[in-house]
Amino acid sequence: MAGDPPMFRTFGHEPVTIVHAAGTEDEHRFEVEAHVNADYVAVTLGTPVYEGDIIEHDDPRGGKERLVVLEVRQHQPPSRHMQYTEIRYGKAPAPRVAPVRRLTIQNFHPRVIEAAGALFADGHFDTAVSEAFKSLEIRVRGLIGSQQSGVKLVGEAFGGDKPKLNLSKLNGQSGKDEQEGFLALFRGAMLAVRNPHAHEAAAEVDVQEALEYLGFASLLHRRLDVAVS
Repeated sequence: MAGDPPMFRTFGHEPVTIVHAAGTEDEHRFEVEAHVNADYVAVTLGTPVYEGDIIEHDDPRGGKERLVVLEVRQHQPPSRHMQYTEIRYGKAPAPRVAPVRRLTIQNFHPRVIEAAGALFADGHFDTAVSEAFKSLEIRVRGLIGSQQSGVKLVGEAFGGDKPKLNLSKLNGQSGKDEQEGFLALFRGAMLAVRNPHAHEAAAEVDVQEALEYLGFASLLHRRLDVAVS
């Protein structure tokens, strides 16, 4: 790659990897030969290594050992054969890795699993999405005893100064904003997902998109769990 530091092969007994800006978007790695001992790492004079860089090398016990550069000293005696860069190091912390939880339908609201789980497992993704959002409409209708559907239904349930179902967990203006926000989410669910899937030949839904739609339906069901009439 243009602009990369050269690969040094003139000093030492083992290849090591020097890592600039480890764990950031600007992370850059290059390999040099080095002599690694218990006190310091020695590399060719002029090697672009700086305090805070990470050095990775083979651990005799297996895997890689990570060292953090604490100090860099340049040794320049008259004899070129004796010139080198001395790197004092400490043990580097393990790389930080954010915990990852896979989104799976098994973690969704039970009503979503009941309505869409088998369809999703069989690959009927479009129908799974349709049934999940239909289950929301049916549940809201049952909670308020309405014969309405779609946007009119959610407006009747969650709209107005005294909504039939209070979805907010907060008080005062924050609670009013929360109620209005969830009303908008339910309206969006009916307009953008439920109605097109019920009345039109909807575009094909792939597995990832279906999973995200089902997650949205699950979120709305969980808010209904805490709704107060």
